[in-house]
Amino acid sequence: MARISKRVLVTRQFEQAGSFVNALSDRGHFAYLLPMIETVQLCPAIDDGIYEVILFTSANAVKHFAPYNERVRGLVYIAVGPKTAQAMQVYLGVSADRIPVVYDMENVKKVLSSIRLEGARILSPGAKVRTEFASEELSGMGASLLTPAVYETNYADYPKGYVDQFLSDHKIQTVTLCSPSAAKSFLSQVGADVSAFDVVSIGSTTGAYLDGVGVKSRYPAEFTVEAMAEMI
Repeated sequence: MARISKRVLVTRQFEQAGSFVNALSDRGHFAYLLPMIETVQLCPAIDDGIYEVILFTSANAVKHFAPYNERVRGLVYIAVGPKTAQAMQVYLGVSADRIPVVYDMENVKKVLSSIRLEGARILSPGAKVRTEFASEELSGMGASLLTPAVYETNYADYPKGYVDQFLSDHKIQTVTLCSPSAAKSFLSQVGADVSAFDVVSIGSTTGAYLDGVGVKSRYPAEFTVEAMAEMI
């Protein structure tokens, strides 16, 4: 059965959009790039030394943690998803010891529960504002959670009406959103009826945010851009 070509809006940052655009093109779709967020390096104080667990929840977290890599080490490295694990190899030269089967916080907690955490320090560098897992649960396991903000996510700022004109000019059928931040930015700048589009998110976290603001979306079983492209 022949695949129907669709006109797809890609809202990822320029430097992260390549693999998604290629995956869409390989499947016969037309990808139109309009980034909705950008990340900016922050420089928090992070104590030198060894941490029992270092947990990265995104490739951005890995990239912006890289300046600390020479003086901060982990006994166990956890990566949320294969792209995050790949970024660890590229930016830090280390391999992920564990990757959750499903790339969300519930499965992160399952991975952590399999590790002896009594007295452990868990370092999870990431965005200034992000979805967190409950530090109280980790405290109950005897661990302490440190979450320094190594980057800040800023919304793209387009002229009023630009996003709607872009959607119209390119006859967009499908809107893709790869984070709650990208979703917030898009929804704050679009005036069109979002229900007119097929909205595809990368996973349950972004899907839950969209559901909470009344936007119907769908996401693949595997939370990757390749799986999104296949679903479209």
